[in-house]
Amino acid sequence: MKKIILSVAGAFLALTVVPQFGLAAAPRAAMQEQSQAQAKTFTGTVTKHGDNFVLSDPGNRTSYMLDDARKASQFEGKKVKVTGTVDTASNTIHVESIEEAA
Repeated sequence: MKKIILSVAGAFLALTVVPQFGLAAAPRAAMQEQSQAQAKTFTGTVTKHGDNFVLSDPGNRTSYMLDDARKASQFEGKKVKVTGTVDTASNTIHVESIEEAA
């Protein structure tokens, strides 16, 4: 435990700092568990738009960018099932797996 004294605009503030060990790993583990829990499966057709691959589902009127061009390129023009997590800010699926849909 440390005691810190600060002077702000002529006033003195005394703060007590208590070190917290082991907390850095906990949030990281929680984030990994959360991302695993949010993995979803999407179906649609893989198409290429410029340098990017997109999963399109005209039935639901949705499309998502796919972040793994290497995996997606194998399925261009095919109906697939993609498992991954969605980054809603960029409308991108972080691909965990892609397989051809039956």
